[in-house]
Formats: sequence, structure tokens, C-alpha cells
Amino acid sequence: MIRNNGGIAAGIWVIATVAVVFLLRAASQLLIPIVIAVLISYALEPVVGWLHRRHVPRVVGAAVLLVSILALAGWGAYSLRDDAREAIDALPEAARRARELVSSQGESSAARRVQQAAEELRRPSQSEPTESAGATSGVQQAQQSTTGSIVTQWLERGAGSVLALAGHITVIFFLVFFLLMSGDHFRARLIEVAGRQHDDRRTTATIIDDINAQIQRFLLVRVVTAVVVALLTWAVLAWMDVQQAAVWGILAGVFNSIPYFGPVIVSGGLLLVGLVQFGDFVAALKVSGAALVITSLEGWLLTPPLMGKAERMNAVVVFLGVLVWTWIWGAWGTILAVPMLVIVKSIADHTGSLKPVSRLMAP
Repeated sequence: MIRNNGGIAAGIWVIATVAVVFLLRAASQLLIPIVIAVLISYALEPVVGWLHRRHVPRVVGAAVLLVSILALAGWGAYSLRDDAREAIDALPEAARRARELVSSQGESSAARRVQQAAEELRRPSQSEPTESAGATSGVQQAQQSTTGSIVTQWLERGAGSVLALAGHITVIFFLVFFLLMSGDHFRARLIEVAGRQHDDRRTTATIIDDINAQIQRFLLVRVVTAVVVALLTWAVLAWMDVQQAAVWGILAGVFNSIPYFGPVIVSGGLLLVGLVQFGDFVAALKVSGAALVITSLEGWLLTPPLMGKAERMNAVVVFLGVLVWTWIWGAWGTILAVPMLVIVKSIADHTGSLKPVSRLMAP
């Protein structure tokens, strides 16, 4: 009978977990801005709390801090607008150079001669100049029509993405402001509704405080490592005479917060940049490898001492967690995967029935 009850309980846990996962996936448009706002409020709460202890009202401190951050971000984006535009404009040329390199390396001289012979056979004869010209004109018109349709679709998608991003930023801004302004209000309400028993409330308070401490420390470490990686990448790329070194340094710092995939994305982009600028595969590999070495050294030498034991998790669990959260929330899930795993581990550490989950996630 005990075994049957244990099996039923395990089945209920599995069904509940699957239901929660699909709920998170279905409500992604609602939940992603909320999660981002909560994480930002965790990061900014120490500053607002410090101002409040010096008799600055929370509403004033939160407003000044958020407006200052927006102004600083706008100034940075405006200062780097030319470099960013040049980097975007160089993407088509990078793709063309990459295709040329792959085709030149992958085709032998014999294969090229066969291809040239096939092209000669496909050429129209001299006796059909009118039909050939008409066909060529029709093909060109079809190509132009297709190109115009593709450009229109890209413009529509781009405009929709910009509007959606603007809406998300607005929601996140006001939600962060209200969270910072409220202070410990929600913490007190959560403890109050946790239960009538003193032990239940104490456990809830411990979980909330542990989540607060771990998330704040995690975000602080991510900011410090991102700044270090950005500065080192910018300095090394500038020393190697890479164009738009500042833009790529910022991208390296931002994508460094994505485990495993972020550094690979930046290194791949720098490989294309090296192909465009230097026209040599070896030089491009040096540029790409330099960025990858910087992020690898940061992951081996800088992050482990800064990260507390509670935030450390098994590498396999982190990798699988990134895959799962990417499936649930797409690109945002890739970015938010580790903070969500930190929250899950904090809850599991202080919940008796979830102790196996905590041990599974531990390094």
C-alpha cells in the first residue's frame, strides 16, 4: 500500500510538472516581461534601499535610478550608432565571403572544369537570340519581383519586432518602478499567506531571503564578468585592428551571460568579421579564437571564486536547463535559464520533499 501511494504521488508530481511547463510555454508573452522586471528589481534594490536609508523616498530613488539608467543606455547607443550600422551593413558581405571561401575550398579543379562544361552546354545557341533575350528578361523580372517581396516581408517583420520590443520595454520599466517603490510589501504578503503555522511562515521567509541573496549575488557576478569580458575583448580586438571593436566588445559582454552558447555566437560572428576585413581564414580564426579564449578564461578563473557555493550547479543540469528554457521561452529562455535554475534550486534547498532535486542540481 505504501508503494502504491508513493507511485501515485510520483505520478502526480510528474503530471503537475508537465502542466506547469506547458503553462509557462503558453503564457510566455505575459511571463517573460514579468520575470525580467523582477530580476532587474532584484539587481537595483540594494541601490534604492541605500538611498531610502538616507531619507530619500523610495519613489524618488526608484524614479531617479531608472531614468539615469535609461539616459545612460540611450547615450551609449547614440555614441555607437555608426559602428553598429557598419557592423550590420557588413553582414551580407561576410556571408558572401564565407560562401566563396567554402566553395573555393570544397571544389577541386576537376570539379570546376566539369561545372564550366555543364554551364557551356546550358548556354542558348546563337540561332535563338530572340527567345533567349525574352527568357532572360522574364527571369530578371521574376527575380526582381521575388526580391521585392522578400524585402517587404523583412520590413514588416522588423517593424513588428520593434513595436513589440517597445511595448515590452514600457511594461518592464513601469513594473520595475512599482516593484522598487513597494519595497518589502510583497515579501510580507507572501509570508502572511504562506500559512498559519509559525514553521511554515519561517520556512517561507527563509526561502524568500535565500532567493533574494542568491539572485542578487548572481546578477552582480554576471555584471562584473560581463564588464571584464567586454573591456578585454574590446582591447584585444582594437589591438588586432578589428573594425567596430567596441560594438563586438559589448556584444561579447552581453552574450557572456548565456552559458555555452553565448561565447560561441560571438566567436562565430567575429569569424565572419575577420573574413570580411582581412580576407584570410587564418587571420579570421585568430580574431575568433581571441574572443573565445577571453570568455573561457573568465569562466575558469573569474566566475568560480565570485560565485557562492549555493549558486554553483552541475554543468549537465545547467546545459539541460538552458535547452529546456530555450524550448519554453525561445531566445529569452536562453538568457533567463540560469536565474530560473537558481530560483528552483533555492526552493528545493529548503523544501523537504524537493531535497532530491536539490542534490541532483548540486555540483
